[in-house]
Amino acid sequence: MSVKSFFEFKFSADTINEGLPLATAIGNDMPSKEGYLGHEVIQDVSDPNHLMVNTHWSDRQKAEAVLTKYNNDAKITRAKELLGNGPTGFIGEILE
Repeated sequence: MSVKSFFEFKFSADTINEGLPLATAIGNDMPSKEGYLGHEVIQDVSDPNHLMVNTHWSDRQKAEAVLTKYNNDAKITRAKELLGNGPTGFIGEILE
């Protein structure tokens, strides 16, 4: 069963100029990963410092394997520095 992951970034006005390209780059890294089905980066229209990176995976195990390993990527490390902590998020089952 396919799943989606949701990761939320709330950058400050001082960090969004670096944070937005980071969030986009994180999403763009996923197509080469096993089990990847698609992704989108969403910017809040009311608060442009608020971003979501949503990825779609063929199954939970592949999503967890990729995302656990990717947590040590330099882009995630830098995003954590800009945010003061890591992005919040979860892997969710698509209910039909």
